[in-house]
Amino acid sequence: MLTTMLTTVLVAGLALQPGIENKNRPHVSLKLVSEETHLRPGETQTLGLVFTMEPKWHIYYYGLEGGGNPPTIDESTLPPGYSFGEIQWPAPRRYVAPGDVYDSVYEGQVTLLLPLHVPKDAKPGEKVNIGVKMNWLECSEVCVFGAGESSISIPVAADPPKKSDDAKLIDASRANMPRPLPTDGTVDVKLAGGAMTITAAKATRVEFYPGRACTDIDEPAKATRADGPTLRVPFAGPDRNRPRGYGVLGVWSPGRDEPAYFRIDTSAK
Repeated sequence: MLTTMLTTVLVAGLALQPGIENKNRPHVSLKLVSEETHLRPGETQTLGLVFTMEPKWHIYYYGLEGGGNPPTIDESTLPPGYSFGEIQWPAPRRYVAPGDVYDSVYEGQVTLLLPLHVPKDAKPGEKVNIGVKMNWLECSEVCVFGAGESSISIPVAADPPKKSDDAKLIDASRANMPRPLPTDGTVDVKLAGGAMTITAAKATRVEFYPGRACTDIDEPAKATRADGPTLRVPFAGPDRNRPRGYGVLGVWSPGRDEPAYFRIDTSAK
């Protein structure tokens, strides 16, 4: 992972060089949306952090440390009693930069899901303002530090839930959230010999997107994708013989237009 860490330092330096315009951060925009038209006292509801990227630009998944900086909430505006849960990350895409530097990224448009905890004493009839200020790294041929802010004003009501016009963005993101590994034997994950071997029956392609808690991977650009049903992911570093395989698995199968995504979290005993 040393190469990836050095690349992060390099692109951060590029963002500070004269002549690279990032004052208005025009390549990525942020919009905060709500799944429902109103908030209900005592419930947890879903907001969406919608990032829209210009062609050839990307932002980063919450993957292995040393890669690009994923979006983070720098400040929030919340009424008393309200709070956010942890950001939920849909499955990313592979990105391999020159020099075989691997990272997991989002391109085009992505909606990160943000739980909002509404207090029991929220008063029906009132409107509340919810706002976020966020930072991220946005990259194409160069990388710049991105930042943005967005807010919504949304009423509180005790009425049954009603989907908002933006709910389709959240629905699409939820469809790409990784699911638990199947228990029917169609996907098998084993740790042995300093590596993780993934076998997905009849798969035409298998990809692994390492998460933040995953043990370092040896040559991740090559080791995280395989054509066919079997992928062997070798680990690196001092923890390679007692590794933790942690991240998202993408499985392409015959007859399916889109891959199925699963969560992997397995540790050596």
